[in-house]
Amino acid sequence: MKVSIIAFTDNGMEIAYKLSNSLSESNDVDFTRCGKGALSTWTEEHFSTNDALIFIGAIGIALRAIAPYIKTKTKDPAVVVVDELGQFSIPILSGHIGGANELALQIAEDLGSIPVITTATDINNVFAVDTWAKSQGLNILNPECIKLVSSKLLKGESVHVKSDYPIQGNLPKNVYLNDLEDSNAGYDVIITHKDLENERKNDTLLLVPQIITVGIGCRKDISFEAIESSILNILESENYHILAINALASIDKKANEKGILEFAKKYDLPFNTYSAEELNSLEG
Repeated sequence: MKVSIIAFTDNGMEIAYKLSNSLSESNDVDFTRCGKGALSTWTEEHFSTNDALIFIGAIGIALRAIAPYIKTKTKDPAVVVVDELGQFSIPILSGHIGGANELALQIAEDLGSIPVITTATDINNVFAVDTWAKSQGLNILNPECIKLVSSKLLKGESVHVKSDYPIQGNLPKNVYLNDLEDSNAGYDVIITHKDLENERKNDTLLLVPQIITVGIGCRKDISFEAIESSILNILESENYHILAINALASIDKKANEKGILEFAKKYDLPFNTYSAEELNSLEG
C-alpha cells in the first residue's frame, strides 16, 4: 500500500517519523512537513495516486484539504487523521473499502493511541458487506446500495444473498445464501460475473468477482477504439460484466502498444506482458 504522511508542527513530525518507520515494514511510505501554501498542492498530487493519506493535525485542516478531490467510495483513498500528540487516530474517508478503519487501528497499535471508529457496522459489531467484498476481490457495481444492506443488518433484518460461486465458512448473523426461488427477485445482494445492469433499478447490491484475464493480440498501432470495441463485444456475447476483468495480458512485444495501454488506463486494469518463451511453456 502506498501511504503518504503530512505534518504541520515539530510534534507532528515526530509522530510522522514514528509512523513512517512502523508502517514501512509492509507499505511504501513517505512523509513531509507542510510549508506555507503547500497543502492544497500536496493533497492534489497524492489523493489520486496513493492508497492512503495520513494528516498529523486537526480534522478540519484535513477535511478542507481533501474536499475538492472526493469522488466515490470505491475510488477514494483511505484518509486518517492523527492529532499532533498521537493520542487519537481517526479515519475520515473510505473506512471500509479504502481501508481507513484498518489503518487507523494499526496506527493506534503502533502509537499506543485511541482509535476513533465511527462507522455503524463496526461499532455495532455487524457484518460490513463492503469490507467483505474488498477482502474477496469483488468489484462493487453500485456502491450506493451498500447502505441499504447495512441498514437492514443494523435493524436486525434478514439479508438474502445470491451467489453464482460457493462461499466458504459460516454466514454472518441474519445473512442467508441462495435461500429464495431461483430468480433474482427478493435478493439484497447478488454475486455474479454476469452483466446485470437491469438489476440496478431494484436496489440490489451487485458484486462482481474479478475472474477474467483478457489476452490480447493485435496489429501494431491499432486504435484504442478498435480494442475497446472488440473486448466489449466479446464480453457482451458471453454475458460477462467489464468489472469481471482482473488483468490484460499480451506478449512483451506489445508492452508499449498505445491502444492497449489506453484501455488499461481507462478501466484501471493491470497490463501484464510475457516473453514468447514464457507463453510457449504454458499448457493449452
